[in-house]
Amino acid sequence: MSWQTRAACRDADPELFFPASDDWTTSANARALLEAGRVCAGCPVRRECLTYAVESGQAFGIWAGRSPLELRAIRRARATGVPDPDVDRDAMCPACSLLFAVPAVDGSVCWLCEEKGLAP
Repeated sequence: MSWQTRAACRDADPELFFPASDDWTTSANARALLEAGRVCAGCPVRRECLTYAVESGQAFGIWAGRSPLELRAIRRARATGVPDPDVDRDAMCPACSLLFAVPAVDGSVCWLCEEKGLAP
């Protein structure tokens, strides 16, 4: 994971990104999310971090400025074929924006769009 060495959070206090409580309705966790979000906002590897968190199923902590609840929502949406614009930028059909089941070949469209004769 070479992206981690370039992360803006690499020298930050880990407790900021992994609060003691899993209750995201508390004011302490809301503050942590805002503070972590400030660190993540200018991070050069934010997309890689988010992709890692979503694809590896991270259930705890703040990743790329997103709470575990937001990460679960992204995973649920992706499971139904709805992409996340930050995670799935390269894996979407250029005609309909649904997720490809397998990595796309440059310029290709999903089989549904291919049947309809749609092109990017």
